[in-house]
Amino acid sequence: MIKTIINDFAVNTYIINENKEAYIIDPGSNYLGIIDYIDRKDFEIKGVLLTHGHFDHIIAVNQLVTKYQVKIYINEKEKAFLSNPSLNMSTQFSSKIIVNNQEKVFTFNEKTKFKLGNSSIKVLETPGHTKGSVCFKYKNFLFSGDTLFKGTIGRTDLPTSNTLDIQKSIRKIVLQCSDKTVVYPGHGTATTIINEKATNPFIKG
Repeated sequence: MIKTIINDFAVNTYIINENKEAYIIDPGSNYLGIIDYIDRKDFEIKGVLLTHGHFDHIIAVNQLVTKYQVKIYINEKEKAFLSNPSLNMSTQFSSKIIVNNQEKVFTFNEKTKFKLGNSSIKVLETPGHTKGSVCFKYKNFLFSGDTLFKGTIGRTDLPTSNTLDIQKSIRKIVLQCSDKTVVYPGHGTATTIINEKATNPFIKG
């Protein structure tokens, strides 16, 4: 099951579960909404998965670590974002955000798989929006962070962004995901790969 929780900055937090096991993807500012859903469902939180390290996707991390003693997982190329407010851009938009409990931070790469029930969550490294941006593929769903949105792609004018990299990453997503894959982006509404092939100017042609 997939639950979407909306945060400030229109960030989507996703909670995916099989039976009582669950992962949180990109916990934004709506901490109370996140824990209300988790506690009502009595989930066992296996970890927090981060598509990238920008502040709007990690605002609730410290609170979740305190409440659940949960592990935080981020791409090894992106770990510095969790201790550097300039990289995660929190200095520009809010108070400085640093993950306090660094021993709870664990890194992964594209070979990593996260077990959830009888399934696995696979990692697609998709640099461009940031150097360590990833997507998470679970069954026929893709959690695309700020790499792919409905009708567009992520910004590439931010620290560690790269336009050529995100173009390569979009091609990689299209090649590795079936047309019927449902895409859950970091902002905005869900879409499908076949819809993006037909309508997204960064993919069409």
